[in-house]
Amino acid sequence: MNIVKQCLSILLMILTMAFCSASSAPSLPDNFNNCKVSLDKAISTLAEIKSDNSLNFEYRIVREVTDRDECIDMILGTNLDQGSELQNGLLVDLVVGVLQGNVTESVKDTEYDLYLSQLSEKGLIEKNLIASPQFGDEMPTQKLDGMGVITYIQFENPLGYEFIFSEAEGRIYGVKEDNVTLLLDLSDITIRERESGLHSFEFYNNDSADYLLVTHSGIDKKYYLSSYLIENNNILKENKVQLAAFNINDNNVHFSGKILKNNNELIICLGDQNNPGNSAKFDSPWGKVLSLNIQDSFSNPIQDINDERVTVLAYGLRNPWSCFMHGDDLIVPDVGNSHWEEINVLSNVDNLSEPVFFGWPWFESYFDANYKNTPVSEEVRLEQIKNTNFPKYLFPHGNDYCAVIGGTKLSNTNKWKDFIFVGDFCTGTIWAIDIKNNSELKILEKNVIPFSITTINDSGNESLVIGTTSGQIFELELP
Repeated sequence: MNIVKQCLSILLMILTMAFCSASSAPSLPDNFNNCKVSLDKAISTLAEIKSDNSLNFEYRIVREVTDRDECIDMILGTNLDQGSELQNGLLVDLVVGVLQGNVTESVKDTEYDLYLSQLSEKGLIEKNLIASPQFGDEMPTQKLDGMGVITYIQFENPLGYEFIFSEAEGRIYGVKEDNVTLLLDLSDITIRERESGLHSFEFYNNDSADYLLVTHSGIDKKYYLSSYLIENNNILKENKVQLAAFNINDNNVHFSGKILKNNNELIICLGDQNNPGNSAKFDSPWGKVLSLNIQDSFSNPIQDINDERVTVLAYGLRNPWSCFMHGDDLIVPDVGNSHWEEINVLSNVDNLSEPVFFGWPWFESYFDANYKNTPVSEEVRLEQIKNTNFPKYLFPHGNDYCAVIGGTKLSNTNKWKDFIFVGDFCTGTIWAIDIKNNSELKILEKNVIPFSITTINDSGNESLVIGTTSGQIFELELP
């Protein structure tokens, strides 16, 4: 009898220990919803849980507009069910209430502190452009005003203009001695809604004839790369040849559209059309950097990514607005989703043996993007994650920074020949980066330009020209 009691006692002890062990597993607190706990308290609680239990999971802040005063800076909810077990590898989204257009300084400071903590944990502090030292105190001067949304500016041209620029509305202009001349008007065949419009242009010579190449979103649900013959310094709208056309959706965002000459081929950078799965799969041109052999496209346009004249150089990109060449490398600034901005480098672009994957939609910068759809097989997804090429530099959505804007190198300069230049859409900050020597400088402080910047380009005179959403073009002399 005593033996039976002892056995029962031992069994009860084992069951009790097992129950206690199971019940003590760290879990998401029950008050992380309906504005019961502050953002600061939620973050400190999660930090304690990670530390006390030696766990490795990520958490981030997601803003959500609310009209409930009691919910400002409070946790509305999370992406996990209340009471969910917290395990290694999880991502916890803390949804915090904010006022429309009036985010409190407390939330801004908390966000940035959290971003810095995340960078520190991964040993990435030195990659954060926001922390770059200020160099010089040059002020931009306004060269032009009263135009539409400026999308691209180029000084090199065969028409004798000081520079040529494009508006999203579908027009391209030349500037000479402060006179602005309309060179090409495609507004009647260009959709202008949200980010759709005319995005880029480039000059091209084929069979001893000069052409202007243009990318724009058409009124017929197509995205066009078209050429226009140049004769007697005139761009002939009626002499249009469609070189490539890709289907677009109704989102009207994430086009990118930058085109670049690269030897005898053309490079085009394309966003994901706000469909992240496009970036991971190969049946869509979107979310990729493509090389196009357009030699015979003047008589036989490219219609599909499977065309043998199309080579995928890179994929896994969200919105690589305004990529540009720097020597043998392609610089690919990629606009992030909710948290991180990337400056990627496609090294030695002419000698790639296979496409390079830049992480989206599985990663936003170095961090889990929490994307749960399945555009590719699990085997392919894991292979892409394994082979992700992470950004050379980055910056978070903190301190009012929001979206990376490319970008250029400078010609006709010795002092700045090794540097590239990128900026931030919301603050107007501009950085100079020497990638090879890992040196970065802030050459234009935030909020000096009072409008959102859309493009940063080479003036040809050892200075930068900068376009804005409000139709201004500025010139920035370098220190």
